[in-house]
Amino acid sequence: MPDPTNRYSSARSRRDVLKAGAVGGTALIAGCSGGGNGNTTENGGTGGGGGGDDSRLTYFDPVGDPPGQRHFNPWNPSQTGCWHPGANVFDRLAIHSPATNEAFPIIADSWEMTDDTTLETELSDEWTWHNGDPVVAQDWAMQWEMEIAISTAGDGDNPTPMDEIEVVDDHFLRIHLNTELSEIFAVQNTIGWYHGDIGRGIYTKHDDDQWSQWHEQLLNSEGDELDTVIEEITTSSYPSVEDAIGQGPFQVSEVGDDIILMEKYEDHPRADDINFDEFELWVSGDVGERVQPYANGIVDAVPGGYPVPENQRNQLPDTHSLYREARTANSLICFNCGHEVEGYDSAVSNANVRKAIAHIYDKQQTEGLLQGVKKLFDGPPCRIPGPTIEEGSHPSTEWIQDFPRYGQNDTERAAELLRQEGYEQDSGEWLTPDGERFEINILNPAEQEHLQVLIQNLQDFGIAVEAENVDDATMNERRQNGEYDIIPDGSSANGVFAMWSPGLIVDWISQLTNYEPEAEIPMPVGDPEGSSGTKTINIADHVQQWMTTDDEEYHKELTWWWNQTLPEYEALYEPDAAALNTAHFEFDGVPDTIVDGVDDALYIAPKLEEGTLRYKE
Repeated sequence: MPDPTNRYSSARSRRDVLKAGAVGGTALIAGCSGGGNGNTTENGGTGGGGGGDDSRLTYFDPVGDPPGQRHFNPWNPSQTGCWHPGANVFDRLAIHSPATNEAFPIIADSWEMTDDTTLETELSDEWTWHNGDPVVAQDWAMQWEMEIAISTAGDGDNPTPMDEIEVVDDHFLRIHLNTELSEIFAVQNTIGWYHGDIGRGIYTKHDDDQWSQWHEQLLNSEGDELDTVIEEITTSSYPSVEDAIGQGPFQVSEVGDDIILMEKYEDHPRADDINFDEFELWVSGDVGERVQPYANGIVDAVPGGYPVPENQRNQLPDTHSLYREARTANSLICFNCGHEVEGYDSAVSNANVRKAIAHIYDKQQTEGLLQGVKKLFDGPPCRIPGPTIEEGSHPSTEWIQDFPRYGQNDTERAAELLRQEGYEQDSGEWLTPDGERFEINILNPAEQEHLQVLIQNLQDFGIAVEAENVDDATMNERRQNGEYDIIPDGSSANGVFAMWSPGLIVDWISQLTNYEPEAEIPMPVGDPEGSSGTKTINIADHVQQWMTTDDEEYHKELTWWWNQTLPEYEALYEPDAAALNTAHFEFDGVPDTIVDGVDDALYIAPKLEEGTLRYKE
């Protein structure tokens, strides 16, 4: 199953993850179109199926924590239930699909940018909490004021683009931004935030005694007192799954040893469109086994881990379908570009050396090692999702046609690039400009098929390789210190825009690869020889300008920078789809970009004004 964000996300702080999501979309993070109605089938097999009671939708729980120990506190990641089942119990103002960079209203009725740094949004007055109290703007504002207070407590750096949240009245918000953004990026990073637990719903009820107390303490404390409050909040399991009051289409009715049962909230604005009464989260003893419970009819749907290898597909029901098909995860060759790295001299700090290595790599040799799930990335390095390139579904797929592709074992071009940098070959072995044997260190190559092929390609070419397989702690320490030449990387590729989030490309990937923040690129775009000279660009500024203006010229030059600087090389990708047995349930009229591009599409569908998740009576 693809990692939902980045291969190294587990070693990152909660703060880093939040920053990686801001402005543009992340991590976790897949292509630009897909099967549409979610009814694309793999090779069918066993027929029928469905999770027990036909009118109850049973959903595979991907978390595995005991149901009774889960909570709905978005600031405590331990045993959190904020996503499962929280995204079903709580609603959000809007939903953003990174696949096509579109936003759809849920609680929000409308929104408008009144200037480049101000977003106004009007909330529907139809939503109520499960105890009958109205959902108001103060609820959402409280949650984000708490989030910003917790995030800025350390160094004062606000990882969100929100400067101030103004509650105009119970159903009207005015959000002041700390940077200029176009409307869609403003929505994505405020009312349509979709990164981490905080984006799954509104968890804070503004008149709840505990939330109110914490909110007041966060805004009015400092120093040790503030640290104590933050420690209390981030370790608390309040509220428990059993006791919480939500405002989503389903409310928790029973918590068992291996299930969380939810029943339809009849006063929800979309209740009349939902024609089934129960939604069950089934907790398996093995979250990695996602085929047998589905094939045996225990569950109706599985969130992620599909498609399965070909040798398992004959076990799937005839009514099997895929959704989330626009979501993919890349497997990359990650280079240490060496910027501001102290104490380690990266062998691949030179861009031409990185290009040479990418030319030496023989992508086709990797294909024979794949098992029917991973696919060759059929395009040049460009940070555009694989399915988008294959389908030609974005203008960028035209301008990358002239980009160098690499990965074709072009040893002649590789030798030319190395000689340009002073490398020489002696008796079949390559030597550095200092006359030493050219050797590249690769950490944990056993993790990725393409790195095993690369090692053989490099050795055949005459470059020595030191391959080290180390434990996770050692890997993360050496990665953070820049003590490597090449490491494997796996990260989500959830949309053209999502892959260029400033938090992802500027903050995270710059730390991962140590690339130069400013670079000279040959011009015009697509001409490696630079017949029109070169252009110096600042990566952060270019990304920001693209997000502000929507001018594709910035995107074009960024893709060219990636191709010519080569911080990473996209070798493989794999779908990160989910499974739905359509024997009893189907997506009915739900926009394709939700079905195919949103990670929790099954939770979102019943909340939409357009379309729903329908029980097939």
